[in-house]
Formats: sequence, C-alpha cells, structure tokens
Amino acid sequence: MEEENIMHGAEPRDLVHPGSAGTQLYRSLYKFSYFPEAIVDAHTHEVISYATIFNVSCRLAASLEKYGLGKEDDVVGVCSENNLNFFSPVLAALYLGVPVATSNDMYTDGEISGHLNISKPCIMFCSKKALPLILKVQKNLHFMKKVVVIDSMYDMNGVECINTFMNHYTDHTFDPLKFQPKEFDPLKKTALIMSSSGTTGLPKGVVLSHRSLTIRFVHSRDPIYGTRTIPETSILSLVPFHHAFGMFTTLSYFVVGLRIVMLKKFEGELFLKTIQHYKIPTIVVAPPVMVFLAKSPLVDKYDLSSLREVATGGAPIGKDVAHAVAKRLGLSGILQGYGLTETCCAVVITPHDNLRTGSAGKVVPYVKAKILDKATGKALGPNERGEICFKSEMLMKGYHNNPEATRETIDEDGWLHSGDIGYYEEDGTIYIVDRLKELIKYKGYQVAPAELENLLLQHPDIADAGVTGVPDGFAGQLPAACIVLEPGKTLTEKEVVDFLAERVTPTKYLRGGVIFVDRIPKGPTGKLMRQELRAIFAAKKAQTSKL
Repeated sequence: MEEENIMHGAEPRDLVHPGSAGTQLYRSLYKFSYFPEAIVDAHTHEVISYATIFNVSCRLAASLEKYGLGKEDDVVGVCSENNLNFFSPVLAALYLGVPVATSNDMYTDGEISGHLNISKPCIMFCSKKALPLILKVQKNLHFMKKVVVIDSMYDMNGVECINTFMNHYTDHTFDPLKFQPKEFDPLKKTALIMSSSGTTGLPKGVVLSHRSLTIRFVHSRDPIYGTRTIPETSILSLVPFHHAFGMFTTLSYFVVGLRIVMLKKFEGELFLKTIQHYKIPTIVVAPPVMVFLAKSPLVDKYDLSSLREVATGGAPIGKDVAHAVAKRLGLSGILQGYGLTETCCAVVITPHDNLRTGSAGKVVPYVKAKILDKATGKALGPNERGEICFKSEMLMKGYHNNPEATRETIDEDGWLHSGDIGYYEEDGTIYIVDRLKELIKYKGYQVAPAELENLLLQHPDIADAGVTGVPDGFAGQLPAACIVLEPGKTLTEKEVVDFLAERVTPTKYLRGGVIFVDRIPKGPTGKLMRQELRAIFAAKKAQTSKL
C-alpha cells in the first residue's frame, strides 16, 4: 500500500514485452511450432498444430497487406462459433496492427447489424455456419467490402474460402520466416474492439491496445497468477472465442504453448467425457458450470481424477458452491478471477500460493485498485464496501467512437469504474459482492441479488436460481426469484420463500414472489441477464392483471 487505501499488484516475474502483441504471438507460435497439437476439437477430435496456425496466419497477413488492408480506419471482422481456424485472421490482423472485432454467430439479423455498425469491419472472416447470416446483413452494410470463409476448402455461394483468398496474393512457396510483424507504439495502436454493455446501457465497442494484451500475457506466464505455464499442458476451453473471456484466455494459451481442447458449447455429458478422455488437468469455467459440477449426478459417472485445477470467473460464485466443487473433485480449493472486457480480462486472480475459496483473489501485477465510496469519492479502507475501481495500461483506451460513455466509465484521473461492489481484507484479498446497478433497493435498504442466489442454491432441490427486483409503488423494489428445480423434485412458492426467510433479515425476503422456470437466462460467460428475469415477472404481472 504505497498510497492510502490503494492496492498494488505484486512485483511481476517478467517484464512486459516492449513491442506489439502481434510480434509476441508470432514468436510464441514459432517457438512452439514443433508441438503437434495447438487446438483439439473435442466434438470431432480434429487437430490443428502450432506450425499450421503459424504458417497460415503469416501467409494470411501477407495476403491481407497485398489486398490493401492497413488504412487508418480498416477493421477485420470475425464471426464464427468456436472453430479450429478461428484465430488465423485474428493473428494476421494483430501482426499488421489492424484492429479485430469479433461477432456472436448466434446474433439475430438486427443484433448483428447493430453490432457491426459499431466497429464497421471492411473485411469479414466467417464460418460456414455463420455465412448465411453475414451475407444477409452485408446487403445493408456498405462498409463490409469482402467476406471470406475460414473453415471450407472450397468457395461457397460466390464467397472465397481462405485458401482461394491467399492464393490471389501469395503462392504455396511463401516462407513465413521471411514475414515479420509490424512494429508500432503498442499503447497507441488498437488490437481489439470487443463487445460489452459496459456498466450501463446498450452494447459498446471496447477498444483495447496491443499493450493491454502484452500485459495480459505477463499474467499468463506468472507462476503465481498464471493458469498453467508448462508447455503442452492440456486445458479445456468452452467459452466462446468471440467473447472477450474466450479471446483473452486463448491468446494467452498460445503464448505459453498449451494444448487447447475446445468445446463449441457446454453439454454436460460431453464436457465430462472430454475431461476423462483427454485427462484434462485444468479447466476455466463460468459459474453455471460450477453449479453443474457441484450438483449434477452425472459427475459421479466419469473419471475426473486428472483435474488438478479448477478456475472460475465471469460472474460472482458463492462460497458454498465453490467448496462443494472442491470437495467433490478432491481439490484443495477453487481458483477465481475477476475482470471485465474493459480491463482485458482478469485484474484480480486467486494466487496459487494463497487459495481462499470464495474470494476473487488479489490485484495482479501492473494493476492497482481501490474501493470507492460513491458518496465522498474517497478510497475506503479494509472491510468497507464500495465500488471497485482499477488503473493500469492494461485497461481499455475507451469505447469506440463513444466519448460520452468513456467519460462515464473512466474518470479524469484514469480510474476505471467497474460498476461492481466489493471490499478487501487487510492482506489485500478482494471479495466481489454484486453489481452496483443490480442492487435491489427495498425501502432504502440495499439488497444484493448474488447473496440471495447463493443462499437459494444451498437448498438440495434447487438446481439454479436468479434474483431480481420487481417494481413496487411503496417499497421501491421487492426481491423476487426465478427457480430451476432439480429433476424430479417439487417445491411450492411458499417453501422457497420460507427457506430463504430463515436465513436472511426481513429486508431480504422474497416479497416479489417466486416463479419456477426451465432455465435461468445467462450470457456466454455465465453472467446472469437480470433484464430477462425482470421481463419474466413483468409478463406474469401482465397475465395476472388480465384475469
């Protein structure tokens, strides 16, 4: 603590690479090019090697440069499900210093049009699966001049496959070792434009520099904060690559030479079968998967003895769920991380040498943090709750073409306001309590939805739970819960309300009611979509009023 109530990350083991993220990735891919497996598709068991990724990404970069890519406003788009070929255009663009913007292949026409209008990619690389969607919206997007398919050997619907595109500008004798990534100021040059709703409002484009990534890569190699640093260690990846969580982690895996076993989406049995078949030692999962590991009877049907490390992030996770997973898998504890798209992934991570299940961990190297009292603007001391804020060159430069939203998130002193509530203990261990904007205000009292969700999950018949506030003219908001029951189990609304009432003060009672649902609406990293919960209660109210 060099400044009053300011937490500083530990001294790093490694210095930040002085050049671009593209140069660092180029060198890492070459260094590990003798490894036969870079990414393994767990669905098909197909493999792509480090050498192939290195060769294709270099040739594609040279082809893109000859194509004319590199003007000031140029952006490369990628729209695909998790795919062995996903990262070739990402890496090629990073080599050239051209920003990359990724899109969710599950978007509707309207959603992807709105999303693409933020970054305006001039060339779009997409999968066969996403091609019909991209061709449909391209008609109304004048800035998207070209589309290339990444996972086909042949042209499709008049659209070039990646090999055809490269053959126009380079031939098969191309030597990747004669290609060199461009160098520039890594702090000023944009590497990625990632999608985020920010702390409030509509989706925005998060602008991350090459320096953001090179600092992130330091953490991936750190023996205290890195997931694994032994080359060729297998790690299971099931977060979408197009999402910030999947993008940052996978690029970091390349830097340390891991074998990435890829799932396209979470399916319980396939997830467990993959761990057993590939003897996976490390998994990084979202909280819903933690609940699955804690409660699903399927877990006992598979040999998960290879697991030595389970890490979670993306949303708050209750201590009881974390302890249950650790006990069930025979682990000494669960690693947790906390970060935002705006912080280039995790800025708080559980140190390997100080497992404290339930905490988010400690501030990582090259980052500092404080807990802000919103009323006074002062940094709070230990065990006092407030908004957690960060400062680092690793953080976003701002929101793309949105200075107003940038000013709302990064103050004039350079502190990024996370919109999350937390506190820290005397030793700097940080706990995340809830989202500032998601707090329920009941008669002036602040009720944290995550706290109630964690308590509800302790009920043996409850598989999942989501809590939100429903409007009330007298109290302001009333806590209300959506509940997913374990298969074959039954509960009444009163039984759920009474269960929670025995464990909380009266201000936290579920006065807004309980609705039983098939699933809790969540985003790709497990972040609960409370606006959809509120819509469920609003629909119920509207239906009731008609009766």
